[in-house]
Amino acid sequence: MHVVLAPVTEAGVPSVCTLIHHIGEHIRLQAVEGLHVRAEPSVMLAADETGAATPALIRNLETEEVERSKRVREAFEEGMKALAFGSSRWTELRSTDLDLGAYARLFDFVVLSRPAQANDSPSMGLIEAALFDSGRYLLIAPPAPPPTFADRIVIAWNGGPETARSIACARPFLRQAKEVTVLQVEGGMTPGPDAESVVRYLEETGVKADVLRRDVPQRMAGQTILEEATRLGCDLLVKGGYTRSRLRQTIFGGMTIHILQYAEMPVLMSR
Repeated sequence: MHVVLAPVTEAGVPSVCTLIHHIGEHIRLQAVEGLHVRAEPSVMLAADETGAATPALIRNLETEEVERSKRVREAFEEGMKALAFGSSRWTELRSTDLDLGAYARLFDFVVLSRPAQANDSPSMGLIEAALFDSGRYLLIAPPAPPPTFADRIVIAWNGGPETARSIACARPFLRQAKEVTVLQVEGGMTPGPDAESVVRYLEETGVKADVLRRDVPQRMAGQTILEEATRLGCDLLVKGGYTRSRLRQTIFGGMTIHILQYAEMPVLMSR
């Protein structure tokens, strides 16, 4: 049985709830905790035309945030009504009171939506806090509710320990998948075993998989992974998070950031 943390936003509730239902068809879920992180207006960079944040403006922002929180909770509870497993509960915390990485350690994994254009979509900082500081794996929902989950899995293999850990986390899904592909993009490889070695390992655990290799420059690795995953009909992409420096990826771009920003399928990611 698993206990799940689901930080949700207004835009992300439908996709996150749909993904949780799909997950519950593969593994037993004991409880799902919906979490809404309320923004703290007093620390927002909100100002009027004079350049100063006024008390009236802060009160308006607080009112808007309370109303948004109510809508998010109602949408989450509605989305969880049809749960065929376990139970759901709700928690609301202010951003100034929350250390998401520490809080997520009390759960088996975290389900949340990826950054999008919506104003209330989770920030990259929130996702990175869960990824780096929780010790748990993430299942990241795409902007649109996924119609299927984990029937066709693509492992974005790069030779590194982060992806090896993600494969271990994905084992319950891999065992039930109809198709598994180990995708090795040469420009994104680090020193480590090759895709053929991963396939042999998977076969020893009862998972049949195929190898797909693509030779592209490093700067195109993230784009190539998503293109190939889409072409294969992938409905779960398994990847390690930030094999290369997070700072380097932020400045120069990288596979993890590209996938977090543009994936249109669920992504399982760990560190």
